[in-house]
Amino acid sequence: METREIVDPEVFFNATGCLRNLSSADAGRHTMRNYPGLIDSVMTYTQNCVAANRPDDKSVENCICILHNLSYRLDAEVPNKYTQLNHVARNAYVDKTLTGCFNNRSGKLENDEYVLPIPDEEYKPRGPSWLYHSDAIRTYLNLMDQSKKDATLEACAGALQNLTASRGLMSNAMSQLIGLKEKGLPRIARLLQSSNSEVVRSGASLLSNMSRHPILHKTMAPQVLPDVSRLLAFQSGNNSNFGDIMSSACYTMRNLIMSNPQMAKPYLTSSLLNNVVNLCRNGSCPKAAEAARLLLGDLWSHRELQSILKQQGFDKNMLGSLTGSTLRTLSSRF
Repeated sequence: METREIVDPEVFFNATGCLRNLSSADAGRHTMRNYPGLIDSVMTYTQNCVAANRPDDKSVENCICILHNLSYRLDAEVPNKYTQLNHVARNAYVDKTLTGCFNNRSGKLENDEYVLPIPDEEYKPRGPSWLYHSDAIRTYLNLMDQSKKDATLEACAGALQNLTASRGLMSNAMSQLIGLKEKGLPRIARLLQSSNSEVVRSGASLLSNMSRHPILHKTMAPQVLPDVSRLLAFQSGNNSNFGDIMSSACYTMRNLIMSNPQMAKPYLTSSLLNNVVNLCRNGSCPKAAEAARLLLGDLWSHRELQSILKQQGFDKNMLGSLTGSTLRTLSSRF
């Protein structure tokens, strides 16, 4: 059967360009999510281009940027299959913390304390349910492999970053889907090698989100620590995204190192440690400075890692002046 273009490619490109702009505003995002067939069409077009080995078709960039924008605050703004499970998990946690006369738990429900099974997916997603479906995740990861366009790579990582940003079950489930089921970590780690700081920022932020989940630590550490540590050791501060990149890298390093201190040792080079110290002193990047202080404080709190710091010429007084009372409290344990 003969096939034909239903819409002129140039018209489609211009239309998706307009939708890309509209989707970046709150009102546009809310309206577009609910418009019948819009998300389905954008996703189908993108998947068809990926299947046809046309990842850099000029309309694909527009489509991925639309999907990136529509996934922003998705867990908070759109009722989904995780919403009710979050409620159930919190009720179960409250019941658990009320059991017994004595409890030293803080009462705060962290994302890694969810023990409910991940729900089954819709066989044929429609509308907003496309945005967190495994087929969408697979499409973003395939584009990371195939596309040469920085804007497309940034938007793919940005969409996944949005899906893993919350503190609820969706973040946990999406992180497992990306890292374990779809084996996407090597593709994300490669983004940290990009010469484009926007791509690096999106990739680093996504890894930081995923590293909050202990279930991923064993898989993540060997696959991403080489690139994250290289980023911390050699990244220069000559771009506007430097603070965000360094903050994400410090948090990822902190989460993964403390889950397996033995694996951390080869990455704690003098270049990395000196760069982290410089971050602590960087008054122009307060977020990165705070993340660096927390990383140093955690390194000092672990006896084996503390010995590495001492071998590199660090001592309690020096690090205490960098990190403040947090480090002095931690070092008092030894």
